[in-house]
Amino acid sequence: MDRYAEPEPELDSDGEPIVEPEVDLSAFLEKQKLTDEPGPSEPPPEDDADDIDHTLDNLQSKKTNLKGKAQHIEWDDSLEDLLREKEAAEATRELKNRFRAKSAKLRTSKPTLTASDRKRELSYVDAPSLPLPENMKPKTEMEQMEDFLDDLLS
Repeated sequence: MDRYAEPEPELDSDGEPIVEPEVDLSAFLEKQKLTDEPGPSEPPPEDDADDIDHTLDNLQSKKTNLKGKAQHIEWDDSLEDLLREKEAAEATRELKNRFRAKSAKLRTSKPTLTASDRKRELSYVDAPSLPLPENMKPKTEMEQMEDFLDDLLS
């Protein structure tokens, strides 16, 4: 079924399509024109000027343009403390970034072995396999594959 298919119009007994009668809105629109109440799209009338509270009119924001005017700041102990806190925070941030960069570098690079590490690694010997119990004999390669498949299927 097509989702945009329009339904077939209903037919009356004569085979003509049934059409809903048009609604006459002229009387309704005339009533709307006669009323003086503002509609939802009309702005409110301007007679609300008396409702404004004028007691705070004397308070104005004092925005002055300080651009280009030099200001002198007195250096005191509180500013010195702020400067020390800022430097300590920057040093901590820098140290953390250095550690992050170092750990990322170590993760991506392979460790380099020294000569003594290589000698120690070459001296390692694989341990011999453990002896099997007397009642068990070593399994052939085929038996090992069968056991693997049995484990896989179960």
